[in-house]
Amino acid sequence: MFLLKWTLLRHWAIGVFLLSCIIHCDACSSPYHCAANRLCLKVAKIGKNDLRTPCKANEICCEYSNITNERNSRPGQFPWTIALFSDGKFFGGGSLIAPRVVLTVAHSIRLKSEANIMVRAGEWDLASASEPFSHEDRYVAKIVRHKEFVQSTGANDIALLYLTSPFELKDHIQTICLPHQGKVFLQDRCLVAGWGKQSFEAPQFSQVQKKIDLPMVDRGQCQNLLRTRLGPTFELASSLICAGGEKDNDACTGDGGSALFCPLGVHDNRYLQAGIVNWGVECGKENVPAVFTSVAIFRDWIDQSLAVNSVEPLTNCALVGPRIVG
Repeated sequence: MFLLKWTLLRHWAIGVFLLSCIIHCDACSSPYHCAANRLCLKVAKIGKNDLRTPCKANEICCEYSNITNERNSRPGQFPWTIALFSDGKFFGGGSLIAPRVVLTVAHSIRLKSEANIMVRAGEWDLASASEPFSHEDRYVAKIVRHKEFVQSTGANDIALLYLTSPFELKDHIQTICLPHQGKVFLQDRCLVAGWGKQSFEAPQFSQVQKKIDLPMVDRGQCQNLLRTRLGPTFELASSLICAGGEKDNDACTGDGGSALFCPLGVHDNRYLQAGIVNWGVECGKENVPAVFTSVAIFRDWIDQSLAVNSVEPLTNCALVGPRIVG
């Protein structure tokens, strides 16, 4: 009888502990994580009668796809990266070069006015409101497009967006430095960060910010490679540079206006903006590089515009390294 009572008491204690854990313990632990439903590979089996809500309202406990993998940035990693919206919809990228100035391409805003554009800094996951850092939005007071922009060739494809109010610089919102006039980038590989499509055939833009590691391509070699697709008389405009040409690894639709940025040195975790995503022949085709506006060719033009619009010179901008979170 005593043994039976002890057995019942022990089972009761275990039951109380398990019930307590159901109510209080961390219900979403390794190998599971709280994540948005669209990222889940397998939902955690917590139990039929489990009423716990260990995650936020817009998340579930699951085994999730690694959104911080080699093809995506981490939150706050590239704090100069800007997302551009029109009528509430994402349409392209830019880079923050001063607290109230965004650098982008002219072609993506060719048919837009100041009232049609909203600028967002500090963004990472376009579909989530629960991120390590909060994004901030600003509106555009003035658009300055290069007067010699040529839509058909991408020549002089550059524009500046002057904001109604400056962004407050912080860990995940920072400016990127620009090269001096005429600088030549000799790095083997540089990066692009943005929310463009993962492939030319993809039905929609990326929700989580991508990072794309691209080989720089000599202008002469680039022109010859593009002639295989665009004809033997194709000439690459003097204001353009090239990167890419690797299969399934490329900037793509929606990345227009985003920065191509290069490390300052092998052991230097800082970057300069070499280019702006301009155009390409589809995306991710082997031996077909993407084309970028050369920022170094337009540094004097940028400085002159800043001076006219009463923005301090960029000589003191912060050379920040990426803040890696998570």
